[in-house]
Amino acid sequence: MLRNLLLALLLPVVAIACGNQPRAEDPTPIDRHAGQAAPANEPAEPPASGASSPPQRLDPRDEGLDVGFGEWAVQLEADEIRPGRVTFVVRNGGTMLHGFEIESEQDDDGLKLETGLFGPGESVRVQADLAPGVYKIECLVDGHDDLGMEALLVVSEDAPLVAPTPTRAGEVRIDGFAFEPTTLDVAAGTEVTWTNHDPAAHTVTADDGSFDSSTLEAGGSFSTRFTEPGRFRYLCEIHPTMAGTVTVSG
Repeated sequence: MLRNLLLALLLPVVAIACGNQPRAEDPTPIDRHAGQAAPANEPAEPPASGASSPPQRLDPRDEGLDVGFGEWAVQLEADEIRPGRVTFVVRNGGTMLHGFEIESEQDDDGLKLETGLFGPGESVRVQADLAPGVYKIECLVDGHDDLGMEALLVVSEDAPLVAPTPTRAGEVRIDGFAFEPTTLDVAAGTEVTWTNHDPAAHTVTADDGSFDSSTLEAGGSFSTRFTEPGRFRYLCEIHPTMAGTVTVSG
């Protein structure tokens, strides 16, 4: 009887002790890529946004390498390119006859190509397969190279690609004996700026005399504000085949 009495007293204690055992917590999800525990129900962090991608760089040989001829300079679209086939697009922006010539500077028996003469405003296309090296490009008319119509082109495996030249509203580049863009559309009240990127001097002179930059040396710029709607044609007085138009809307 005494034993039964002791059992009756001990059973409730055991039951209470078992009921107070701690329960296992829910398992925490594991990020197996990081090897660390990730908080439950927390969304993944979104990728960083807003970072601007760098401008795409281009091979200057694509669509032809522009070469500007005029009195008295030769302007290359790029003065360093990669080896291989290239098409030179040569424009005469001057007032005289010129001729294109390219030859190797390192090998007397190396590449040498010539064109016939072409007149003001005319263009010629010349294809060549260029190996690494240095080449001289010049006007073949006697004495024109001595007056400044020559330039060096470097061909190398690691020649840099080039970023497209950004064009901002109201800006015109003078480059390669041409106005870029040739036609510019702006709203009335816009100030337009021309900048000379050529080694030769140029002017920006309106056909109707409404504006004139006078002579712009290399690196020089000129600005004027267009307040009235209309079409304003202009040219370079030094090289009259260089012409452009500003169209102003009201």
